[in-house]
Amino acid sequence: MNLTAVGILAVVFLLIMVRRVGKFRLPIWGIMTAGALAALLFQTISISSAISAVQLDVIAFLFGMFVFGAALDKSGLLHSVVLRGFTKAKNKRQVMLIFMITTAAAAALFMNDTVAVIGAPLAMFCAAKFGIPVVRMLLALCFAVTFGSAATPIGNPQNLYLYSTSGMSLISFLGLMLPYTLVTFAVYLVVPSVLCLFISYKFLARGISSEAVVMDKSDDVFDDRLSSICKISFVLILLAVAARIVGSFFGYEVSFIWIAAAGALPLLLFSSKHLELLKSVDYCTLIFFVSMFILMEAVWESGVLQVLLPESLTVSIPVMVTAGAVVSQFVSNVPFVLMVLPLLETAAASVPLYMAASAGCTAAGALTILGAASTIIIIQRAEKEGESLSFLTFLKSGIPITLAAVVIYSVWIWVVGIL
Repeated sequence: MNLTAVGILAVVFLLIMVRRVGKFRLPIWGIMTAGALAALLFQTISISSAISAVQLDVIAFLFGMFVFGAALDKSGLLHSVVLRGFTKAKNKRQVMLIFMITTAAAAALFMNDTVAVIGAPLAMFCAAKFGIPVVRMLLALCFAVTFGSAATPIGNPQNLYLYSTSGMSLISFLGLMLPYTLVTFAVYLVVPSVLCLFISYKFLARGISSEAVVMDKSDDVFDDRLSSICKISFVLILLAVAARIVGSFFGYEVSFIWIAAAGALPLLLFSSKHLELLKSVDYCTLIFFVSMFILMEAVWESGVLQVLLPESLTVSIPVMVTAGAVVSQFVSNVPFVLMVLPLLETAAASVPLYMAASAGCTAAGALTILGAASTIIIIQRAEKEGESLSFLTFLKSGIPITLAAVVIYSVWIWVVGIL
């Protein structure tokens, strides 16, 4: 058991908390990159293992979504959709509520990271347009994406992975898309996720005035050609996501690369602004994820976390939810799922324990900025535009909301499990 990688992760975690050394402000991606380089320098992970650890399909997926998000912004289509979507909002609180419901629903259907890429500029636009503190809107997006993605098996990668290994039938899966069908995922996770979303809204809406907002109903689309290509890309993304979902239940996995290609290729091939779109890609975020994959693999290979995870996780729903929320801060949620799956399979665990694992590692995204990849994407996008969301600011909201989420998910899953 090698503690060096864990020590490096602890230093990275601490630096991300303070984000400053003397007068120098440290970017999150730079801290994580330094951590990955340190892991290689101290030989806690081999170069071959580091290369293998990088999930190129995820990097490609993010690249494609960045291109698509930039096109939505530059075409004016994103702003136009916002203005139309908020026409019924009477005040600032209603703007936030509609924003959270919309992004949560989108995350449930199109995966959390996709919504994080597109939603970050949307949150900042809403903040400027309606006079809402930008930090509140960024937090609203983070929590909405987190709890929205928890509600369905396609909301995030760990849910899809858990769902595909939990033994549920394709018929049950198809039923998940029907809101009034009492099927597994909907019964266990939709209601508590909605409750957590509402609690997040009530917490963030404190102090925001009920001042009326003036709605501008004008159409802000200023590049019709780029807007049309965006619509084509959107349809292709939907088809690629649908293919990935259905394929996973027939033993065939449609790579994230195809989703990336669906979003990016039409824009890069047929838009005259392809160079502008490429320049708009957040390459620092891509570097962050490459570095994170390497450092997390080094921690995984150290064997520390495997030793710390007791088999007793499989006999207690509250412990599983809590462990998911806490451990995912250090290894991210997908590696946590990979760690607990052998325990679940060995213990022949029931569906409620699979749901508890899903709820816990997804709710982790509400605790700290390191709890979910989607949160990092949002913060990196915000910092690119000169905005910021500090570790402590997030934590002040994250602690009470996550505590409430752990209780809500634990109690609901336990009650449904015994009915």
